[in-house]
Amino acid sequence: MKCKLKIEIFADIICPWCYIGKKRLENALSERPEIDATIEWKGFLLNPSIPQYGIDRRQYLLTKFGHAASSVYSRIEQAGKLTGIDFNFDAIQRTPDSRSVHELIIAAESNGYGLSEMFYQAYFLNGRDISSADIQKEIIESSNLSQISDLEKITEAKKILASDLTQANQLGIDGVPFFVFNNQISLAGAHPEHILLTAIDTAVTI
Repeated sequence: MKCKLKIEIFADIICPWCYIGKKRLENALSERPEIDATIEWKGFLLNPSIPQYGIDRRQYLLTKFGHAASSVYSRIEQAGKLTGIDFNFDAIQRTPDSRSVHELIIAAESNGYGLSEMFYQAYFLNGRDISSADIQKEIIESSNLSQISDLEKITEAKKILASDLTQANQLGIDGVPFFVFNNQISLAGAHPEHILLTAIDTAVTI
């Protein structure tokens, strides 16, 4: 019989380390086929004060990292390649406000984790403005999840996002990804697979 494992991931869709962490988690879980993992998306905002229509990418990087931006993103690119992600940072024109994307992922419920992959790809591989209503519509239609745009679902998702942000604050989370395994073990950061496996193995034996 398979072991049950609940994994909550606090993440932001515009965080490259969150995408790397997602892939590393998938790699780790592939080494534990005997574990039946349920993954739940928990919203986190890296830039809670960002304008609704986003900010020019160059301006954002200069404000956040100054002249170190190039070296910071060079390291991220290298880590991405080792994890199977070909980041295309040069294609990104604007850093978006990610709230509406979080709401769609949350509204997708059990399909949210899969939907997050489509938004990660649209943003980091194709440089698309994922805060655009048109692009969001295209993505959710291609995933056959058009029903998640229903006003009632989005209204409920807004409440859940607010709850996620409150929970993250209570847990003292100041960076993502942040993993919680079976409500017992927490792990901050996009750690390599062997560290994730240690947390996974511990969580299923407690």
